[in-house]
Amino acid sequence: MGIMKNIIFDMDGTLLDSMGMWENLGTIYLKSKNITPPDDIKEIIEAKTLDEAAEYFINELHLEGTVKQVVGEIVGIIRDKYFNELGMKPGMKELVLSEYADGSKMCILTTTARELAVAALKRNGILHCFTDVYTPEQLKLSKRTPEIFLKTCEIMGFEPSETYVYEDALYAAKSAKAAGCKLVAVYDNMQRNDWSEIESLADEIIKD
Repeated sequence: MGIMKNIIFDMDGTLLDSMGMWENLGTIYLKSKNITPPDDIKEIIEAKTLDEAAEYFINELHLEGTVKQVVGEIVGIIRDKYFNELGMKPGMKELVLSEYADGSKMCILTTTARELAVAALKRNGILHCFTDVYTPEQLKLSKRTPEIFLKTCEIMGFEPSETYVYEDALYAAKSAKAAGCKLVAVYDNMQRNDWSEIESLADEIIKD
């Protein structure tokens, strides 16, 4: 038996191996429409909202349909991936189940829609390990500020200084540290350019 801990887990890129799907979403969608994406499609749509990406597909790549229809189809692909396909990152299911067995109190704090998060966690056999799944939308706070981690600690009855936050993204890692939590940095290839800075903030590191 290990030590019982207070843990806040991010989901995408931390527990769930989903960042590649997000990174390649434009390509996945366009190929489903038999359109060959431009070589720099990732860079083109990286900073765009779904509506803006849909406008680009229609205006520049001559995709048939309205922005609303295209966004609906893209959301359908995302939904399908969370409900039916996305798996865990190596070793993370074992980690969660081990912490659960030790009696650690755990929750999820994710920017993904709660319904999709719950579906993916349930399908991967770990939903029962968490007290609840929280989202910035639900808490009316952003992961770019420490307040969201303080609020999550308050709801869970955690003392921030005794709480471990598992994160892969720099902006959220900074917020967790500013809230006074311990940071467990989880490497994800999508955050590779920020890794050295994330590593410098971390109390612990997980890098397979």
